[in-house]
Amino acid sequence: MLQLYLTSLAALFVARYVFRWLAKISLSDLRGPPSKSWLAGNIIDLFEDTTGMLGARWLREYGTVVKLHPQIGTSDAILVSDPAALRYIFQSDRAENFVRAPEWYAVGDFLVGQSVGTVEGEEHKRHRKGIQPAFGAPETRALFPVLQSFAQKLCEKWDSILVAESGNHTVLNIADWFSKTALDTLGEVAFDHQVGGLDGSPTELAAAMPSVLVETFGSMTVAQAAFVSLLQYLPMSLIRWILDKAPSDDLEHVRKTNVVSNKILLQFIDEKRSMGAEGKNDMMSNILRAGLSEDPASRLTDQEIVSQLRFLLIAGHETTANTLSWALLELCKLPSFQSELRREIRQARERKGGNELSHQDLQALPLLNAVLKETLRFSPVLPNIFRMNVEDEVLPLAQPVTLKSGQVINKLPIPKGTRIYISVGGYNM
Repeated sequence: MLQLYLTSLAALFVARYVFRWLAKISLSDLRGPPSKSWLAGNIIDLFEDTTGMLGARWLREYGTVVKLHPQIGTSDAILVSDPAALRYIFQSDRAENFVRAPEWYAVGDFLVGQSVGTVEGEEHKRHRKGIQPAFGAPETRALFPVLQSFAQKLCEKWDSILVAESGNHTVLNIADWFSKTALDTLGEVAFDHQVGGLDGSPTELAAAMPSVLVETFGSMTVAQAAFVSLLQYLPMSLIRWILDKAPSDDLEHVRKTNVVSNKILLQFIDEKRSMGAEGKNDMMSNILRAGLSEDPASRLTDQEIVSQLRFLLIAGHETTANTLSWALLELCKLPSFQSELRREIRQARERKGGNELSHQDLQALPLLNAVLKETLRFSPVLPNIFRMNVEDEVLPLAQPVTLKSGQVINKLPIPKGTRIYISVGGYNM
């Protein structure tokens, strides 16, 4: 009797698996590039491509939706740049069904903690509400003099180097200088702290925090890509144990950085509370002031405020420096365009009687703004954005896609759990 029962139970599980397999939406007819690695699939190629040009090339070759070979442990992955599909993912009433994949939550939480960039749903809304006072239009405009002062300081540093050089030419590491300037600026606008990058005397926080993402995940290996994918099958408690305790030089670097940044930022919060944040325009002061009038249940905790600032430092430091570096590189390729841009700025300053340009003055310079927008279009801050659908979905397509079979489709069904890589570079092209 027991044997009959076990046989029937096994048959039921097999039948259920076969039914699910037959009923599952398949992406096998979707075209895409071959894979170089059975462990990391095409995903490793996307991480190695920091400009977004690879994704743009694939999309030109295969269409606005491309089948990817995912890492081991992941069934389906696609690369998307179709505008209708992107509107559906980000702006439709189904947008909440497209979330960050669980393995990326774990990594993001490990790097910065519970922040607006690492939570979803109601928690995301609470975090976003908590930091919103620091990013309003009046608050950001009030920071303009700080940004202007660090830009002036950078130019003075460059002038002093040029004067000191005796040769016919001078070589400047522009990316490194922009990195120091962006870090100094963030320290001032985020928590009213002198970071010391441009002066050559970086503080403990400056030396540790901003480089952690690049040094740990800047060039993802095949093993790292496979490891991150397999995290989805582990309970969060085990994932946290691995990230917090497992022996690894890279992980240990993150752990030490987290200890340093937590200690220093919590100290900043205590100092601002004891001295009062009135009259201060830095982001931490704005968040703390807004928290005084919030419902305690929705107010951000001190540790959550620390996580927001750590997220800001990681997300805003090198991205700003890289964008400015790309802009200057493009201008160096086009000397005549560079001269035209200088002429526009000089004429604007002449109209101001030689005085510094205001925020409104800069917004009124069409060529300068075109340069910045085109830089962001050709060299996006994030070449790819990641999402996962929590239910079976049908993506609408603005541009028809031709399948391997020759069929042309205007809608693409995708199964639950598909890893969706949004090609920002491909969309911009």
